[in-house]
Amino acid sequence: MKQKILNVDLSVNLDPRISFTQDIFQKKEIRMVTGELTRVAGYLWDRRWAERNAGNISVNITSFFSAKELDKFSAYPFLPLPREYAGLKRQLLLVTAAGSRMRDIARDPLEEICLVYISDSSTAYHIIEPERSARDLRPTSELPTHLAIHEMLCRSGAKEKVLVHAHVTELIALTHNTRFNSAESLTGILWKMHPETVILQPRGYGFVPYTIPGTEKIANLTARCFEHNPVVVWEKHGAMAIGQTISEAFDELDLAAKAAGIYLSCSRTGDEPEGLTDEEIREIRQHYCL
Repeated sequence: MKQKILNVDLSVNLDPRISFTQDIFQKKEIRMVTGELTRVAGYLWDRRWAERNAGNISVNITSFFSAKELDKFSAYPFLPLPREYAGLKRQLLLVTAAGSRMRDIARDPLEEICLVYISDSSTAYHIIEPERSARDLRPTSELPTHLAIHEMLCRSGAKEKVLVHAHVTELIALTHNTRFNSAESLTGILWKMHPETVILQPRGYGFVPYTIPGTEKIANLTARCFEHNPVVVWEKHGAMAIGQTISEAFDELDLAAKAAGIYLSCSRTGDEPEGLTDEEIREIRQHYCL
């Protein structure tokens, strides 16, 4: 079913609008983001965390634009959102497109990304595509989750502007063990397996029980987890991480995967790995004032 288009002003002179759209992707700051996106998409593909069109990334790039530049977006046609995102009023997000493959993003991101601008009413959005995109781009099917998390980050004044979702093999495998299907048990085993997880993730890890992806339910559950944890694991599906940069968000996933991989490797011997003791974890926290 086609979506209803809102706020179309047919009197708008299209030439300045088209020129502005073309200029957006030439901004130095945007080019730096797409360059980093290229590298991290390659990492996700090489790690086999992004099979087929798996995984998605979004970046809040509003700060790269002046108020006058953002005003220009009000002349564009808008599509309705399923709900109001008041915290995202006049926010601009760079989002990987639905159906995009990380291996293709690593090759040429401007063929696989789009921008999403949230209207003044916070109830509609406009999609901006790179001029040379060869197909009609739409944002990832996980857009509700990205919007909910970015809204939470904006409302809280967080420094994190990036969200990375991937099918992290080691974390998916760990959640197939029902012993680790809670935030407490998952955090406990990851802390025990690697001292770096205690040092770099002292708040622990969030966990969302299996929920249909792309829904408002999983969006809301995940956003609530991110109020306390920079990494959230989806049972039997994958994980999400926030960061100030795309590379930082990837590093959060990489560290969690390392700890999960250690557990899985040790378990193959047939013995339950001992891991760090509670006392050793306390000593680490005391030493680093965590």
